[in-house]
Amino acid sequence: MKQWLLDRLQEASTWRGLILLGSALGIQIMPEVATQIISIGMATAGAIGALCKDGTDTPRQS
Repeated sequence: MKQWLLDRLQEASTWRGLILLGSALGIQIMPEVATQIISIGMATAGAIGALCKDGTDTPRQS
């Protein structure tokens, strides 16, 4: 189980999912700043998508 979890944490899709879930939870906890939470969550998920190769889900090395 531990190795499975570690393997998932190396995938970009896991990080995108966690960020979007965290954004959704943040909206429920602090609704007065919902717009900012959504913006930051979407921008972060988009950056991960842009910086990771398709298929391998590992960050690109520059």
